[in-house]
Amino acid sequence: MKRIALIAVFLFVGLLFLPLHNSFAAKDKVSIGYVDAFTGIFAPGPHVWGTIWMEILVAEYNAKGGLLVPELGKRLPIELKKYDSKSDAETLIRLTEKCMAKDKVDLMFAPWGTSQNFAVLPLYEKYKYPLLAHAMGSGQVVDLVKSGAAKWVFPVLAQPPFGAKYAADFLQSVNAERIGIIGVSDLHGIEWTGYVKAELAKRGMSVVVGPELYPLTASDLSPIVRKLKEANVDALWASTYPADGTLLLKQSMELDYSPRVMIMGPGSQYPMIMVPAFGLKALRGIMEYHGFEVDYTSTPKLRELAEKYKKASGSYPGANTIAAYACHEMLFKAVEKYGLNREKLKKALATETFETVVGPTKWNWQDVYMDAPRAGYLCQWQGEEMLKVVWPPDRATAKWMPKPAWPK
Repeated sequence: MKRIALIAVFLFVGLLFLPLHNSFAAKDKVSIGYVDAFTGIFAPGPHVWGTIWMEILVAEYNAKGGLLVPELGKRLPIELKKYDSKSDAETLIRLTEKCMAKDKVDLMFAPWGTSQNFAVLPLYEKYKYPLLAHAMGSGQVVDLVKSGAAKWVFPVLAQPPFGAKYAADFLQSVNAERIGIIGVSDLHGIEWTGYVKAELAKRGMSVVVGPELYPLTASDLSPIVRKLKEANVDALWASTYPADGTLLLKQSMELDYSPRVMIMGPGSQYPMIMVPAFGLKALRGIMEYHGFEVDYTSTPKLRELAEKYKKASGSYPGANTIAAYACHEMLFKAVEKYGLNREKLKKALATETFETVVGPTKWNWQDVYMDAPRAGYLCQWQGEEMLKVVWPPDRATAKWMPKPAWPK
């Protein structure tokens, strides 16, 4: 009787696991949720940054049958489930939770922007999805990661505490004497301008204007530009986005304010936005600071990807937008090695090195960013459609040039 009872127990347990096994065996696709601002005030960001790159990567994998899922021993096509947050934080949160809790997608693509990533970070922690934050910069996130409070977030770009150090290194190297700091008054601008000023103060470097902050919706920056010009600021740090960055350049030209060093934020490195607005000659000398900058002419593979991006968008990619491709290339390689178990994926991403388009790529947890040998920290327009890496020196593809006067 005991033997019969034992057999019955084994059969019962086996039946419990059978539906789960059959359900996974019947799986016919890998689903990825992607909620972002496809319309509204933030829309230019994800359009030129992540969306095109992630769709290129998905198309490349689907062209060879999809992602290899080791548990099944076969490739499954990738389904990208896109939802528009309309640049609204509450909508972003609601739709992100829908992807995770209702759609039960296998993986998630992160949104564009610091404040948007902050808004959804608790959901990634709650539902245990790796948050590959490819377009975010926040010292607060660095603190959360280092304290262990955030276990599922993987910041990709250089974060403000580290970025401020290499910015100060660069400004010292070019003998910047009168520095101005301005930026948009959201989380990105507040943190970056604050960290940069603090780092410069540690080194005894003179900040004569700022930080001067303004709203994202600002329609006139001429009072700030006049203040910079009157203070004879020769090195400007501007934590900008596409819309306000374009306005800053336009009004700087109108008021004939042309600093020797002009370092700007996300948007200033987007050929799709900047070249039609100003032309290549006017852009010469302008820099961008967010890290993971690449020169697409430096390898055949990067050049090939840049041409794919141009075919999809009509313009070449911004220097560090490749971060959105490379971090998900790491994720996909981790899936093909460990499967769709997200705990295993988290561990692999946190500890292993993966070969990507920018070389051996891994997370640097001391400074909390994704690092690769071909990714620099500062890039610059030098008269070509694709930017050059100018800092640090051991990763530079061109020598830094002082920004010339605006063309007449």
